[in-house]
Amino acid sequence: MSVPAVTSLVIYKGTDFEKKVSIALTTLAGTETITAKIRKHETASTSYSFNTHIDTTNNAVVISMGNSVTDDLTEGRNYFDIISQNSSTNKIMKLVEGSIIVNPTVSS
Repeated sequence: MSVPAVTSLVIYKGTDFEKKVSIALTTLAGTETITAKIRKHETASTSYSFNTHIDTTNNAVVISMGNSVTDDLTEGRNYFDIISQNSSTNKIMKLVEGSIIVNPTVSS
C-alpha cells in the first residue's frame, strides 16, 4: 500500500482557483480517471468537486474550481483528496490528501 502525498492549499472565496499538484506516488499515463473533492470535514454530507486534468509531461494533476463554486465554500479549514482510478485495472488509489484554508475575499 502506498501512502498519499500530503499538502496544504489556500482558496479565496469568489475567485477562480487552479493548482498543479505534483504526483510522486505513481507515474500517470493520462488514461486514469481523476476525482478531487473538498469537504468541511471528512464526514460532511456536502462536498464540492474540482475540475481535473492530467499533465503527463510534469506527472501532475491540475485541479480547478470556478468562482461561483469557491463562493459557496465554507470559510476556514476544509479537507480534500485526489483519487485516481486506472481505466485498465480499475485500481483505485488516493494520490494526494490535505487541508485547504478557505479565506474570504474583501474586494468581490
